[in-house]
Amino acid sequence: MLVRALVLGLGAGVLLTATHWLLPDRWAVLAGTSALWGVVCLVAGRSRGYRAVDGALAGVAAMVGVLIPWLAVHAASTSPSELALWMTVGPAAGVICGATGAISMTAGRKGALAAGVVPGIVGGEATYGLLLIGGPAWRVEALLAVVLLAVASRRGDRLISVGSAAVVVALAATACVVYDSIP
Repeated sequence: MLVRALVLGLGAGVLLTATHWLLPDRWAVLAGTSALWGVVCLVAGRSRGYRAVDGALAGVAAMVGVLIPWLAVHAASTSPSELALWMTVGPAAGVICGATGAISMTAGRKGALAAGVVPGIVGGEATYGLLLIGGPAWRVEALLAVVLLAVASRRGDRLISVGSAAVVVALAATACVVYDSIP
């Protein structure tokens, strides 16, 4: 049910928002990283079965749930353009992460390719952070990407999933660099 995905997202959003405020700055980045929000959408999408449409709907519901508490707390201190970006890109990312979560449940090449997407997004952001920002949180995020890939991929198709994740890591790291270069 979509209500469960929304509740999952709301719970994760409250936890992430609170954690972001409670942790020291060098660790708070883990709670504020949108790539990890995609993991919530992946879980929601995987819980809906094998259909991409069902996973996409669950993913967007979960992302909206994550965004509600986050935006409620950060809206006053965030520029209107960044708020608009979160409200646009967030649900779109929820659709992608939820759909790939559902597809990753299927056997074969399609499922294996999908299994690398969210770990690749997480790994791409970690790569960006490790190379350009530094700090221990990015190492933890990189480790999470590896664990997530191992969990999401199937034994016989892991090489395909690793290849898919590698491509997405490069794309996601590049997207982070491009985003940071926008004035």
